[in-house]
Amino acid sequence: MTLSIATFNVKNLLEPTSDAARAVLPAKLAWLAKALATCDADVVGLQEIGSGELLGRLLERLDRGGGYHAPVLGTVDARGIGCALLSRLPVVGSRVHTCAALPFPVFREGDPPPFGARLPLRRGVVQARVEAEGIGAVDVFVAHFKSPRPVWARDGSGAEQRPASACARAEGQLRSLVHRAAEAIFVRGVVDEVLAARPDACVAAIGDLNDEPASWAVRALRSDGDGALLDASEGIPAERRFTCLHGGRRIQIDHVLVSGSLHCRIVGARIHNEALREHEPLPQTGDETPTADSDHAPLVVRFG
Repeated sequence: MTLSIATFNVKNLLEPTSDAARAVLPAKLAWLAKALATCDADVVGLQEIGSGELLGRLLERLDRGGGYHAPVLGTVDARGIGCALLSRLPVVGSRVHTCAALPFPVFREGDPPPFGARLPLRRGVVQARVEAEGIGAVDVFVAHFKSPRPVWARDGSGAEQRPASACARAEGQLRSLVHRAAEAIFVRGVVDEVLAARPDACVAAIGDLNDEPASWAVRALRSDGDGALLDASEGIPAERRFTCLHGGRRIQIDHVLVSGSLHCRIVGARIHNEALREHEPLPQTGDETPTADSDHAPLVVRFG
């Protein structure tokens, strides 16, 4: 038997709040259903899911619901998007990891938290343990890290301060990186809990990490030595290894990272980016223009 795991950011599957969004929703559901059918994965981690009701409407467009059991839904952010996990395999346990404020490493025991409570975990991390025939229990974590957009400083009243210098712009980029770094350390910690109990466990940490493979955040989640997670997409030819088009660049910001016990079982991986196109940049204010397609390509990894 084989196991297939996919990650896919569906882009703003939200309840429509405008005429334009209502008009495009049927086409979006149809487009996403075709993409999921093409992936044909046993376990799928989804990002930017607005509600279980909308996800149900999407699954209704698949033959027999794609064979998936009831989804595991994560908590959503202020925009209303969260992670979800679909599985055709038996789910023997699940949970959603949340916290009011992400901790950040200190230099010395007793040091105060460097950022106090300024780093919320916006979107809950979904965990499910599935039972794969011939492999056994597999723990899958689905995450969606903060976007790389800068985080500007705020004044004492909480009002955002637009940058007035190159240094202030650099500080905004650093705040954004700090947030993704804290998310990476948080997910690394919950993965370690599984590996502490079962050092040879099969684990997959998947999702839209909003950073490329060589970035600090992705490298932190992978870590090194005992318990390190390995990139399951490295076997894809370099010229095909991209999940987004951004500013004319082909980039991979969607990842499947797996423990050694699962990595040795990889039989193939593919990014379905044939129809991927570059979308408009995120607006500085207001809502995005609704689109029927996604600005991410799904990544599917197969194990045997």
